[in-house]
Amino acid sequence: MNRRLLPCAAVLVALSPFLVASWVHAQQNGEAHSTVPTVVRTDYDMRKFIAPLPLNETESKGRKLFAQRCANCHGGTAQRPGPLLSQQTVERLGDSVIREKVRKGSVMMPGFEYSLEPARIDEIIAFLKTAPPRGQAAARD
Repeated sequence: MNRRLLPCAAVLVALSPFLVASWVHAQQNGEAHSTVPTVVRTDYDMRKFIAPLPLNETESKGRKLFAQRCANCHGGTAQRPGPLLSQQTVERLGDSVIREKVRKGSVMMPGFEYSLEPARIDEIIAFLKTAPPRGQAAARD
C-alpha cells in the first residue's frame, strides 16, 4: 500500500508549487483581490459641445460627406496618414486643385470621380473653407 501512495505523493509534492502559484496569481489578478480605480472628474463646458455650428446647408452637407468619406484618413497621424485639411489648405492650394485631387486621387488616396458627383465635391470644399486649423479648433469659442 505504501508503494502505491509514494508515487502519488511525489507527484502531488512536485505539482504543489504550480498549483499554489496559479492560485496566488488568480488572487492578484482576479475578482478575489480587486482594487477600486481612481476616478478623476473633468468638468466640460457643454455649451461648446451642443452649440450648433454656424454652417449653411451646403457646408453642413459637406461636413457630413467629409466625415463619411475623408475624415478617416485625413487625421495627420500614423493611423490616419492623410494631411490635415482646413481653411489654410483651401487658401494655399485653391478650389480647383482640391477638386481635381478629390476627383482623380493620388498614390495614397483613391479618386472619387465615379462615386461623388461634382456638386458633392463642391460641398466638401465649402465645408473645408469653414474648418479652422487644428490648433485653432480648441481655442475657438
